Amino acid sequence: MIVKIKTRIKPTEDREKVIRAVKNIFRDAEIEVDEDNIVTGETKSLKKLKELIRKQAILDAARMILEKGISGNSTRFVLNKQAAYCRVVNFDRDVHGGIDVKVIAEEGEDIRAIVKDIAPRTKDGKIVEEEEILEGDNFSYEQYRG
Repeated sequence: MIVKIKTRIKPTEDREKVIRAVKNIFRDAEIEVDEDNIVTGETKSLKKLKELIRKQAILDAARMILEKGISGNSTRFVLNKQAAYCRVVNFDRDVHGGIDVKVIAEEGEDIRAIVKDIAPRTKDGKIVEEEEILEGDNFSYEQYRG
């Protein structure tokens, strides 16, 4: 898996704070800033992102965003820069120039499996395997389609 990160440093923003925001979520990212104040980075680790998603108990919301962003062998989402600076994961719609993140599955990897690893399914606030959700509580597809 390769994680590509990109954001712009606005004239009203502090360069070091924007870099710190990215590093707070993607610790191992190799960061570069070009002459147009575009910050780009790349990493193979989502450890801190996964940790923060679990700590904030936003697995279901994160999974929904990650699944919605799937296209081919990748998923794309945007994180709020100010929240990232505070070590908080907050998914953004890029209206304020957030941190654009693209997670790319490499050959032999499945993007859906990567998404499941980042934000697994839950039931009653606990991580479960999908089979457990379908088997538990007398689940029926008729009830689900309701």
